[in-house]
Amino acid sequence: MMLQFAIGLALALATWIGLRLLVGARFGRGATLALDALPPLLGWLLFTAGTARPIVAGIGIAALGIGLGVADRVKRIVLDEPVVFADRAELIEVVRHPRFYIAFVGTGRMIAGTIAIVVLVAALLWAEPPVWHASSAGQIGLALLAAAIGRAAFVVPGSRALRPTLARLYRHLGPTRDPDTDMRAMGLLATCIIHATLAGDEREGRREAMRVRGLPDWTKGAGPVVLVQGESWVDARRLHLGLGDSMPHFAAMSAGAALSGRLTVPCWGANTIRSELAAVAGIGPDELGLDRFNPYEHFAQAPLPSLAQAARAAGCRTICVHPYARSFYARDKVMPHLGFDAFIGDEAFADAERDGGYVTDAALARFAAEIIAREGPDLFLFLVTIENHGPWDGVNDKVPPAALPSEWEVTDRVAIGRWLRHAEATDAIIPVLQTAIARHGGGWLGFYGDHQPSLAGAFTGQGDRRTDYALWPVGGATERRREDIAAEDIAARLLELMQRRSGG
Repeated sequence: MMLQFAIGLALALATWIGLRLLVGARFGRGATLALDALPPLLGWLLFTAGTARPIVAGIGIAALGIGLGVADRVKRIVLDEPVVFADRAELIEVVRHPRFYIAFVGTGRMIAGTIAIVVLVAALLWAEPPVWHASSAGQIGLALLAAAIGRAAFVVPGSRALRPTLARLYRHLGPTRDPDTDMRAMGLLATCIIHATLAGDEREGRREAMRVRGLPDWTKGAGPVVLVQGESWVDARRLHLGLGDSMPHFAAMSAGAALSGRLTVPCWGANTIRSELAAVAGIGPDELGLDRFNPYEHFAQAPLPSLAQAARAAGCRTICVHPYARSFYARDKVMPHLGFDAFIGDEAFADAERDGGYVTDAALARFAAEIIAREGPDLFLFLVTIENHGPWDGVNDKVPPAALPSEWEVTDRVAIGRWLRHAEATDAIIPVLQTAIARHGGGWLGFYGDHQPSLAGAFTGQGDRRTDYALWPVGGATERRREDIAAEDIAARLLELMQRRSGG
């Protein structure tokens, strides 16, 4: 019996040490060491209580630790950032939307790994004798009690009653709030615990600061205002001279825009919602604090100033369209808080054409044109495209990849060609929307990319991770200006341009 406990405990400790070595954590302060060791040790005790098999419990903790370590490595490679506390919200999304995640890891490896773990655990449950014997009902009761304790250990520290006290204690540990830096000083698990607690403690104060700051007023009578967020979109013309004929519609739009330029976005390769909230609400990573990693999990699930709120206050109809599952990233809960009267998802595109597995941007543009025609000039319409979402593996593609210049030396030419073809499809929606807006005699079209794609060669390693944007008044601008801004500047800039054009 003692040998079983020793082996199980050793596995749990080895998992903890392995995670520390993985992120380069130092073995320093006792308080952070204890906090970092708590999850694997408590988890092992609870697994042991639930199974009466310490070795199986240790293997279970090791499997979870290996999974966390793999997720951290993959995320660093694909998205150039480590696992953070907000990634816990991704766990359910992996199950609900596997193509968004598993394809980047490799479906075969994921399936093989899962089967291997299940087979190994089943074999060990059979092979390891229990360290105590109980009736089936008694063992089930112990398992339920262990689960309840585990749930309490996760929920209670985050409660409103205890969180302020813990936050004060954690601040004394000197977190920098940069995940990489704090992981090296305190460990991956301690960093996630501390960051989650501080984010919750500061959330309402940060929200209130945004409400007090607000945004400029909406200009009544400005006509339909359409803002487009292009998935994984960047003006390809700046990637290589041989792509000078790409993006002709954005090129024309930029030439006639009141404001255009490069756009600093708070993400690279994924995490669209970071740019989304920044552009619509004018809230950037500095204002979000540690909620910047997933602002839709908690921060934006409360009323906030935004373009939609400003438009609604001026009597305009406000609509958001994203042709994907409405519940993805809790958009169905967030969009009403941002002031949208209606949020339309993939339920409206059941019969729409798809390319690469996603609703095409052409179908989205046609749908948007119908909304503009139906709703009239008092409208704010926010469109989030989906066609160019990765991975660019050719699965379900309807058309071959775009041709790249022969002299362009990139390692993943086929994937980049697929990305470029979809990016050109995004570019093609611009004239459709311009025409729809022009039918009402005036209005605005804003267009920007949410982030660069997570592709090697053309993008990885480039110092400039910005995308591109343009704010275009129907009929062309009397004053044209180029200015490089951040995504969180779009809302205020657009409202100011609307006021200036109306003479306000």
